[in-house]
Amino acid sequence: MKPSILPLQKTPSNNKFTARRIFHPRFFKLILVLVALGNIIYIALYMIDEGSSRHIKNKFKSHVSIVLDSFTSDNDSSEKTHNLINFDTSTPAPSTGEVHDDLPPTSQDSELAQKLYTIPDKPYNELTDSQKILHRLNEITTNKDKYWLAHTELKDVELSISINDFMQETWVNNPTLFYDPRFTLSIYINEIKTQFLEKNPHNDKEKLVDIVVPFSWSDWVDLTMLNEEFMKEESDRKTCEYMKATHHMTPEDPNYCINNQDITDEDLEVMSLPSTEFVPGFAVKKSPTNKASNEVRMLEGKSHLLTYAKNPFKLIFLSHEGVYEVQVEEKKRLVDSDLFHHYLTNKNIQNYDAKIILNPVNEFKDFMAKVPPQPLSGDDDAFDMVAKIKDPDHSKSKEIYLPETVFDYQQDKIDSQIQHYEERLTMLNLLTSDELIFNEKGLEDLRLSRNEFSYYNGLKYADSFAPDKEETYFRMARLTFDTNDKNHDAGWHYEWRFFNGAMRYLKKGWNRDELLIRDKVLLDRILRNWFRFANEKGIISWIAHGPLLSWYWDGLLFPFDEDIDIQMPAVELTRLAKLYNQTLVIEDLTEGFGKYFIDCSTFLHHRGETGRRQNHIDARFIDIDTGSYIDITGLGISDEPAPEKYQEIIDAASRDGKPRPVYNCRNLHFTSYEEISPLRYSMLGGVPVYVPNQIESILVDEYHDGIKQDEFKGWYFVDAMNLWIHGSNLTFLFEEDPQIVQDYKESDGQLIPERFLELVRQMDDSKVLKLLESNEDIMLEYYLTKNATELHRKELSYMYEMPNGDKTLMKDVGHMHPSGQISDNKEYHKYVGQNFKFQKPFRRPLFNYEYIDRPKHHKTYVTGP
Repeated sequence: MKPSILPLQKTPSNNKFTARRIFHPRFFKLILVLVALGNIIYIALYMIDEGSSRHIKNKFKSHVSIVLDSFTSDNDSSEKTHNLINFDTSTPAPSTGEVHDDLPPTSQDSELAQKLYTIPDKPYNELTDSQKILHRLNEITTNKDKYWLAHTELKDVELSISINDFMQETWVNNPTLFYDPRFTLSIYINEIKTQFLEKNPHNDKEKLVDIVVPFSWSDWVDLTMLNEEFMKEESDRKTCEYMKATHHMTPEDPNYCINNQDITDEDLEVMSLPSTEFVPGFAVKKSPTNKASNEVRMLEGKSHLLTYAKNPFKLIFLSHEGVYEVQVEEKKRLVDSDLFHHYLTNKNIQNYDAKIILNPVNEFKDFMAKVPPQPLSGDDDAFDMVAKIKDPDHSKSKEIYLPETVFDYQQDKIDSQIQHYEERLTMLNLLTSDELIFNEKGLEDLRLSRNEFSYYNGLKYADSFAPDKEETYFRMARLTFDTNDKNHDAGWHYEWRFFNGAMRYLKKGWNRDELLIRDKVLLDRILRNWFRFANEKGIISWIAHGPLLSWYWDGLLFPFDEDIDIQMPAVELTRLAKLYNQTLVIEDLTEGFGKYFIDCSTFLHHRGETGRRQNHIDARFIDIDTGSYIDITGLGISDEPAPEKYQEIIDAASRDGKPRPVYNCRNLHFTSYEEISPLRYSMLGGVPVYVPNQIESILVDEYHDGIKQDEFKGWYFVDAMNLWIHGSNLTFLFEEDPQIVQDYKESDGQLIPERFLELVRQMDDSKVLKLLESNEDIMLEYYLTKNATELHRKELSYMYEMPNGDKTLMKDVGHMHPSGQISDNKEYHKYVGQNFKFQKPFRRPLFNYEYIDRPKHHKTYVTGP
């Protein structure tokens, strides 16, 4: 029996999805009457004063979920069906989809009042320029419809479905893929909540192994691009040869891909698929390691996830007060499992012909109300990091003084771990093979979890390779492009399995501004969720390289950077791998539907230089919706020669018989112990992070004049706004005086950076106001970041020599204060304790932006200069 789920078609006239459904004429008449009535009521509301009508008007607004448009590249004009769900247009959409159940009636109004800046009650033209700026920002707060990008609260969380469409029997012999995170998360959270209430109502750590769920990547990643193949007869589907035709060179392993006709029963067992009908024509076993087109790279990654990709070991759901951990068991699609039936039973739903509204946020809130999130225990908080972060006494320091031993991870540590695990395995074998010494408690104490067993195998495998003979672990989604496009995005910043299209490649139906917004969303959310995870689990890490330099300037990520780098001690890196490798981390569902995969390299145990460029990275925190990631590198002792500047402290340690206090990553970036410790609590992009001790020394070594250079490739740092803004958006501010223009422009119109910089540095409120009034994108960015950047500038005044305090121009910032002076400053610690906490997300959730917001606002979105 095929499901009553129809492929969505594109109507040539308006390029919108419409269902293949025929309505009765009476139904159309009814719709017209209702629309007319709604318009009359809505217009009438505008005759009421704004304050009394706001609440009523909101009740008449609705958000209709819009399925993502065809995801095609310019070099592949054929349209592709990516989602076969027909949202029944005869069913009224949810009122707004906003999270509102648990909010008191007046909370939104009081929250709004707190956000508004105080300005005099005068006509606009009588306000000062600084007051006019605040007035503009208040307009953004109050006008959510016009400035929707600035309002990042989670909305459109409800999904209406027909029950029969998702009954298990509907999907028998049906390979069609359905994806909507609201469906997946609603059903999973309900199942997990039920299991916790039955087996572990207090969320005790000792009972976490009792909570087990099935898993299929197709429920968690959008693989619906493959539906185009599933709609064909099996003999007409794409093959491995279609993929190889776009490769720029022969794959490293020519058998990386297998065609349907060559798939054996053993292969199907590995894939956990019932027949080759459920394979899109080609099954990808591993990365082909070469370059391919945007479309083919997506197809390869999605085929791999559907077929040969292994499941994560566990799921971790984040919250503000702890986490929920769930073990992953068999490989099975949600619609093929009993989870949906369990959901209906738990909800006491017996009419399967009905429609229901799923709401994962309400499910999660109910879960948290009934089962407490698990905070990190004191025993597991190795460096008291979590205790310090959550200490309500703001006067206490949140600095972390790391022991030097956490950087000392050399061959002796590897050998001792291998010996430890082999002794445990030997004892386990004895206990299970000799009934005379069988001991159930002994079994429990000695057994290895899946994470531990994987870690042990990785130890042994890595130990069998010399660093310069390693295999490549991480693989990227390397791309080939036409000459005009190849510089936009070469695919180096995406993990190949989860690649969902190049972010900087102009796709059909998108404009460049929308791609830039998507880029900001990704970086904001992935940074936020890594540190939410790390701060809940006590994992020590700090920002490094480009993010550390961008932190220095304004406490934000650079608008022209495209990746995030994190460092951690080598021993802490092994702890991350042992406990959380192959874990899928799910964003706090009250903030968004992000999902992130922790993948640790087999060769992270090596600290010396590697012969493989990709092995410079030890672990990745991967956004599985896009393939974007955070690079994680470990710092530890090695035999690699250190820079001359460290020779004196290396010699001193050697004379004292101590390990050398200079550490490196596998890309041979060196840092000393004193430069790292103590770590200081700070903020980046509204997210609490840690930064190393001697920031100035580290940045000068790596970037030389980077902390003084307030112009970079056409971007200018505007002190008056604490933002990097491209020069093309600033020149009009100074064009009223021809003499000034002549001073900062070449005869061909090109800017002279040194001269233009002086004008930018002198920008006052009048220039800022003019800029905000003319550029909505910049005004929104200023609105979102103003509080965070001002907090950062004040923070710098405690850490650096700043002659005018937090009013000092960045070019005039002096040297960093000595470490002891900062650590002994009680006012600094109080400031950190009072102000550094997770702020509201700066960006919309990725799913909402891509699938709902962007399609909804695309026609009215005006591109910037």
